[in-house]
Amino acid sequence: MQSREDEGKGVYGTGNDNNNNSNAIRIAGSELRNVFRDFLNMEPTSMLIRGLPGTGKTTLALELMQLMHEKYNCFYISTRVSLARLQRYFPWIIGYLKDESVFSYDKIEKDSVIDLRLGSATGTVELVIDMLINKKRAFVVLDSWDALAKEIKYEDRMKMEKTMITVADTNDGFLLFVSEEPEMNTLSYLVDGIVTLSIKDDDGVSIRSMHLDKMRGVALYNSTYTYTLLESRFTLVPMMQYNSTYYGCKGCDDGNNGDGNSSSSSSRLFKPLYARAGFVSTGSKDTDNILHGGLEYGSTLLLEIDPGLDMVFLKTILVCMILNMLRSNGKVMLDALDAPVSSMLSSILPFCTDEVKNLTVFSSSKVDTSRIYEQWMMMSKRKKDGKGMLNTLPSIVNINDSNYMHIMLEKYVELKRVDGANSSDGKNDDDHNSTSKEMANTAKPLLLLLDRIHANDSRIHEGMLLTSAKDNGDVAVIVERMGSNNLPYAKSISDVHLRLWSRNGVCLMHSAKPSLGTYAILLDRERGYPAYSLLRMV
Repeated sequence: MQSREDEGKGVYGTGNDNNNNSNAIRIAGSELRNVFRDFLNMEPTSMLIRGLPGTGKTTLALELMQLMHEKYNCFYISTRVSLARLQRYFPWIIGYLKDESVFSYDKIEKDSVIDLRLGSATGTVELVIDMLINKKRAFVVLDSWDALAKEIKYEDRMKMEKTMITVADTNDGFLLFVSEEPEMNTLSYLVDGIVTLSIKDDDGVSIRSMHLDKMRGVALYNSTYTYTLLESRFTLVPMMQYNSTYYGCKGCDDGNNGDGNSSSSSSRLFKPLYARAGFVSTGSKDTDNILHGGLEYGSTLLLEIDPGLDMVFLKTILVCMILNMLRSNGKVMLDALDAPVSSMLSSILPFCTDEVKNLTVFSSSKVDTSRIYEQWMMMSKRKKDGKGMLNTLPSIVNINDSNYMHIMLEKYVELKRVDGANSSDGKNDDDHNSTSKEMANTAKPLLLLLDRIHANDSRIHEGMLLTSAKDNGDVAVIVERMGSNNLPYAKSISDVHLRLWSRNGVCLMHSAKPSLGTYAILLDRERGYPAYSLLRMV
């Protein structure tokens, strides 16, 4: 990620995937510690991590080991992976997991210390007990215990497991079992904690889930979490209740409005991002990078949303687009037929200045513009040097279901005519004969946001509007609900298709067209204006 100073200058990101996710990983990074903190602080004796191959059991075990390595002497016993391979798969363990702390087939056979080959569960138990007794406060990961113990008789296996857990308890140790047989193990009743990892298909998208089956002595207010294995780390995605507002902005009361102007207001002016030539920025560096530059001139973006989606996420995405275009001196047409205009404007006005004159809002609800203006003037007066005062308001056009698209088309033609006249000032007659598309290549595109595809009787004007926008190089954004009868049509005319939905208290975004992966949306509360980061789900 580029620095905040670079971001403020509108520098366009390079698209490096590791850099793209660093801010999101930073936001989500403390969640794992928060979830396990109360349980681990009680100094339990044992835990079981279970799940099918590929769910991230070893990654989680190593993460928990890292959380506890200052309180325990950590040891890792593997039936299949050497330290060299662990360091290759998980480079972040280098430095705290030493060679003498890892026991695996190749090392044991080479050093002829103890036989860990298949079937030698007794030798493994002896090794574990030796560590727990002779190494003070030992934290032992046994990965994977069932690979050794599955051939042992049930009674003998239970006796071995009880013995190891009892020794751990007696010697202030901790024993972490890793199992690839989620439904076929004998540890469930013995251990203090059980974590189950799984991968579930969600309408063609694979989502990783962590379920806390048991944490002895800890009240579980939430038991299911979404996680990602990005960059070989086990990263829990923060849930909405920790992540659902950007108005109480951290660091926003420092007297700086984002442009170096002193302010007693808690908001800052939105810092625009400038996309590369031929593209419009979405207002989010992460989204721009995912889309290889943003939204191309003349393209149409479809945002398909689940009816159960927390609307604060959709609003943030749309507001970032609007603010970025306005703060870049571009024009925006917003169809707010189904949205409360006052709520949308309250998310826009505090973060820009007179650029709002380039915003046209279409609404079926009557809006008291004079009251909005008075409220904004009172807010502006609190700014010490008077800069950023709002001297105008957006153009608000009243519409209804029967005439809205016809009026929007007329307004669009009017705005493009004004743009064309302004761009032709001082040019010769030959310039007046240039096509609208050629004019669009020299002028900043207009951003058109449609809340949804409406009734069929509006389809003609709607088609004309979207076709004109594409021909003029403008960018259209359509918001459509999952299951809508108009969704197939919206898909057919879109160049980019992003699907938004919620699972396990997390807002997810999947790039269906083009196919560019799935991401968790994390609202960023630190900037003083609407912002969000994307965390890649792998």
